[in-house]
Amino acid sequence: MSRYITILALMLFSAPYSSFAQKSTPELLNETLTIEGIAEIPNKSLRIEFNKADSTLYLLAQSGDIYSVNLKRGFTVRKQTSSDHGLGDVQGLEISDDGTFYIVGNIKNGGAATNTAYIKRGTITDGSWSWETVAYTDPYPLSNTAFDHIANAVVISPDGSTLYINSGSRTDHGEVHDVDGKYPGLRDAPLTAKILQVPADTTDALLANDLDELKSKGFVYAEGTRNSFSLAFDADGNLFGTENAGDRDDPEELNWLQEGHHYGFPWVIGGNETPMQFEGFDPDSDPFIPKNSTAYNGGFFYEDPNYPAPPEDLVFSPGVINKGPDADTFRDAEDGEIKDASDLGLTINSFTSHLSPMGLSFDIENQLPGDFKGEAFMLGFSGGSPGDAFLMSRMDYHGEDLIHLSFEKVDDNFEVTTTSLIRGFYNPSDTEIIGDKLYMIEFRDDGWLNAGANTQLFEITFPGNGTSTEEPDFVSDFKLEQNYPNPFNPSTTIGYSLTRSAQVSLEVFNELGQKVSILVSGKVNSGTHSVEFNADGLSSGVYFYKLLINGSAVQTRKMLLIK
Repeated sequence: MSRYITILALMLFSAPYSSFAQKSTPELLNETLTIEGIAEIPNKSLRIEFNKADSTLYLLAQSGDIYSVNLKRGFTVRKQTSSDHGLGDVQGLEISDDGTFYIVGNIKNGGAATNTAYIKRGTITDGSWSWETVAYTDPYPLSNTAFDHIANAVVISPDGSTLYINSGSRTDHGEVHDVDGKYPGLRDAPLTAKILQVPADTTDALLANDLDELKSKGFVYAEGTRNSFSLAFDADGNLFGTENAGDRDDPEELNWLQEGHHYGFPWVIGGNETPMQFEGFDPDSDPFIPKNSTAYNGGFFYEDPNYPAPPEDLVFSPGVINKGPDADTFRDAEDGEIKDASDLGLTINSFTSHLSPMGLSFDIENQLPGDFKGEAFMLGFSGGSPGDAFLMSRMDYHGEDLIHLSFEKVDDNFEVTTTSLIRGFYNPSDTEIIGDKLYMIEFRDDGWLNAGANTQLFEITFPGNGTSTEEPDFVSDFKLEQNYPNPFNPSTTIGYSLTRSAQVSLEVFNELGQKVSILVSGKVNSGTHSVEFNADGLSSGVYFYKLLINGSAVQTRKMLLIK
């Protein structure tokens, strides 16, 4: 799941220009909100984190590139690459209150079909970055299928002492993956399907692929988690993790993660018992199994007389209970039909199957306004359009949405009310609350159905927010047009319109965020205007032009100079 902001330039040079205009067009389901795409971002962007130490938002791409984000100007600037920290397939990012970076990455050995996971710590001193290894795993077997989640999410405890890491599972539902006989009878490994924990200040700790050793050294926090891709603490210090189910239509989970607890995988997924553990199981007659799924077509659903039974004294902790009204469709075991739980006065454990919940965040500082103060948010990564690779089309739910979560503690668990606020993104992957606004990003892989789409960083404003110093409340009164021609050499025309007079600045920046030209500066009357930009003395590449009204940024667009 880019190599700097220049990935945008590479896309421009390698694809027909008509594809560049493809962007998600989010639909507001709550009209009191406003949303704006404030920057185009590199593909395979997975995580965003706000660094309180330097008041900067950072973005992580799966390649291992780390970018700073200039929210006012709408730019991303690459700060680190995989060659700096030595990791590939980097899927986890956390920044402590003192500005220390923690990343989780993986190095695969294809010949041996193994993975080694690393947690690294990065510090910035006088602008210079340095990295050291917090912990690393023994090489452990991969399954060579789509079910290897490898190590990804990382979060630091509120007191800054401990890191929690999601290891992911190597199986879809506990089936055997022997990798052409390399690992006979192997299902999940000691290092997989767990939430691991390590001291944040340790260095070069080895996490052995041995369960007894892991537990004796205190490295196992929780077990029975399939893939808790998003981890977050609430204001009271409770740790929660979103979790996706397998290819079967079992509910996705939101778990209140507690030390020593087991969350059921592989015997229970989303509150449903895995049928392969029972005699007489026939995958062809199971309405929960999509016949176009990877697991079904790979032969990974089968009657399994050797499926291990859970320990007799093992107690499974249930997922958070979802009371709806959204993200709560489920397949009824009685008749195989898809139904809406809250419409029937029911609850599920926890979300619509194949939603792939991600981007969990809490307003722990109570800075959001009104009914959203102190609340939580989550993203539905997968979409429900026909033919969607994530099978959401089976579940009668749109997906690819921003969901408001309202928690209530009930007995020894939590219940949550889920309300979809905005839908229509491209695989939204992460959120971050900064002050009284929420930011979120999208993820794109060139091989997926939405190839050619431009992924964006969005800013969501809630009802009751004060007027921002960066974005005026009269944005709709002004419009910045796409330059023409584009690509261009060496001149192009930029148009903009005002519904009332204002102090206007129209500025051009290169891909490093350096200002290269000021096209307009001063009071401009209402109406439609245009200005010519001549790039005769500039080199080929991607440039950005930004319209500022009364000193505040309104809109940024991208253009391409080809000489």
